[in-house]
Amino acid sequence: MDIDSLLAFVTTVNEKSFSKAAHKLHLTQPAVSKRIKNLESQLDVKVFERLQREITLTEAGEILLPHALSVLHEIDNAKHAIQNIDNKVAGNLRIVASHHIGLHRLPLILKKFSKRFPDVELKLNFLDSESAYPLLKDNLADIAFITIPEEVTLIDPVKKEFNCHLMWNDPMSFICGQGHPLSQLKSVIPEDLSKHNAILPSQSTLTYRVVESIFKANKLKLTANIPTNYLETMKMMASVGMGWSVLPNTMIDDELYVLPLEYKPVSRKLGAVSYQKKSLSNAAKAFIEVAESIWNK
Repeated sequence: MDIDSLLAFVTTVNEKSFSKAAHKLHLTQPAVSKRIKNLESQLDVKVFERLQREITLTEAGEILLPHALSVLHEIDNAKHAIQNIDNKVAGNLRIVASHHIGLHRLPLILKKFSKRFPDVELKLNFLDSESAYPLLKDNLADIAFITIPEEVTLIDPVKKEFNCHLMWNDPMSFICGQGHPLSQLKSVIPEDLSKHNAILPSQSTLTYRVVESIFKANKLKLTANIPTNYLETMKMMASVGMGWSVLPNTMIDDELYVLPLEYKPVSRKLGAVSYQKKSLSNAAKAFIEVAESIWNK
């Protein structure tokens, strides 16, 4: 199997389209199709089922995918090992960041890093924290600055798949708008929250799971009819009285009221994560060092 064919295969899987894969690889669609056919010929199996408007992996394709990804990771590792010999900081650096970190945490790092290392071409992708892990595994990103689940620590990475290079606490509070009925209470218990609509991120997020656990422990119904993963949107809706929410303390201003909830404070961890099977380039290491120098001040 040749590298070009494996790259065409993995890119087609990620893009779910031959034409999009061709665009991503700067090739023509016939060229991508030819590489896939060469791969299928070498393996003597079909790796894709070609339906009318979509393509899906065959059983053989499903088996091939993790091996193809592993090969491509090792090729990148070899390139990084050679490039890192002279300690030069250059090349491409693909960064994934949550919307909150990208808006409130990354600007100072980007400014300092770009000025210090002009030979690095930064490629940024902003998305939900939970969506970052597949990108790291599929070799579509080098570092992710996201919310860190409790299982991911410097000592014990989840299933030994991910490394955490930088981590800090991000305390959060239950809040509502200044004119919301909850703002009139001297103390708030979960039963009080259950009487009003919640403005929370999607159910897959750490924040939602923490709030949900409180409601389940108290056998209460959680009503969150307007899910959004944009914290700025959650803040706006809470500030105009549409419901209560949970936000990082760094986002709380005079428009919001911190609820005196008689419960353990909510906190999450933010940080930088990479895929353990992929070695960090000098550029990635330098970016983490710059981030650490700023966030640890």
